[in-house]
Amino acid sequence: MKRFFNFVKGTVFMLAAVTAMAGCVSKSEVTENAVEKAADKMVIADWANRGIGENAQPAWLKSMVRGNSKEFKEAFNIDQDRIVKASRAAGKTEAIAQAFSRAGFAYSQAAELQQKVIGRIGQGLNDVGQLEAVYMAASETKAEMSGLREETTFWQKVRVKNSESGKVTEEYVYYTIYSMSKETWDNICKKYLMDIMGDASLETETQKKIGELFSEIKEDSDKKELAREESERKAYEAQLARLDLEKTKVEATVQKAESEAKAAEAVARALELEAYLK
Repeated sequence: MKRFFNFVKGTVFMLAAVTAMAGCVSKSEVTENAVEKAADKMVIADWANRGIGENAQPAWLKSMVRGNSKEFKEAFNIDQDRIVKASRAAGKTEAIAQAFSRAGFAYSQAAELQQKVIGRIGQGLNDVGQLEAVYMAASETKAEMSGLREETTFWQKVRVKNSESGKVTEEYVYYTIYSMSKETWDNICKKYLMDIMGDASLETETQKKIGELFSEIKEDSDKKELAREESERKAYEAQLARLDLEKTKVEATVQKAESEAKAAEAVARALELEAYLK
């Protein structure tokens, strides 16, 4: 517990120091630094399957980065009821980036589960010692990622030119896309939570709270994806509605112009007839 309090005090001290330093920086300096950083030029110099016409940033990859796998499932003919997750890593060479991407997947999923456990359990714990025990147990527990199917990979060679020094750096970014059945994901979540509850330093009440998280965590991926799909669907429909409105306005303007032109033509003919009759 003493170690935990020291950690908290150290964190508070660091935050206070950073805040104080931030107060000494003028607004103009912050703005200039932001502009300079934004001025760095980045290009994708090469990418996977470039020779057969693949885009540097495929539409399905953009969606996957945002957490929506629907487009990926359609592009690769993946059953819609499978859970799809992506792992991303960078390295000096394609091989290094690939190794980091594959090796880091289990770690990233364990980190995601850890965050959910600590965030949810922490809200209901008043005892600092118990909170520390949960944190340590969740941090040390590994996610066993068995039953996965690697669907595809994609890499990009990124070149960045620093706006100040002019120095050009290159690195590879590697994406590995996995799919799994819902049953597999359920088992991963269950195994992770059961391993945490096996920690001898956790009290029965805390273990019970962790166990109650199972349904919430295993359904989280589906809920997030459905929410994103619904959000994108609404945005798409709103865009179509705006286009329809603009189209209606244009058509109305054209019709008005045509009506005015016909009216002017009728007036001109009437004047010609009147002049003739005179």
